[in-house]
Amino acid sequence: AFFVFNFHPCNSYSDYQIGISWNEPLRCVLDSDEGRFGGQCRLEYGHANAFPALHGVDGRPHSVKMYLPSRTVQVLVKDSLLKGGVRVFLGADFLQEHGLSSAEGVTYQLMVWKEAEQVPLEPQNVGADGSIVVADGFDATFKLAGPAGEEMPCMASKDGAFRAYFPGDYTISGAGYLANGAPADLPATLPLGTAAAA
Repeated sequence: AFFVFNFHPCNSYSDYQIGISWNEPLRCVLDSDEGRFGGQCRLEYGHANAFPALHGVDGRPHSVKMYLPSRTVQVLVKDSLLKGGVRVFLGADFLQEHGLSSAEGVTYQLMVWKEAEQVPLEPQNVGADGSIVVADGFDATFKLAGPAGEEMPCMASKDGAFRAYFPGDYTISGAGYLANGAPADLPATLPLGTAAAA
């Protein structure tokens, strides 16, 4: 990851060129100007579009040009690391915590940022394999609801939303925590259809 800070109290910089070692596009995955942090959402371009690698500067073989608002930080990663989408499984232990034996009837509602507000999309059914797939994104923020519409919250989040910030497989386990990896990769989590040992 590449962290860019502008600690100046009032000066912002347009097209600020920063030397880097990588000869590939970079994309912003987190910035302090996002609406969820009380920011003004001036950096949304970098989340949706990669910054291309340019000619070298400051003794580095390559560079990027960025907008640096005052009092902000941006976290960038290689765009190639953000491919593959997000897949989230509902672990059997999580479902059992909610009195369910399967993910049938469970819905999820993706949340997206639009004009400095987090907006919910239409609810969708969790897949037959107990998974949520965001194929074209590198992150996902969503809420879960049970078959009767009851909230199934993330216990590590004030607003009950689950958040995955990078592509890959995740499992919601236990009382409602997001763990890295598919159910088979997590020894403490039972895949769907697996009975607990007595």
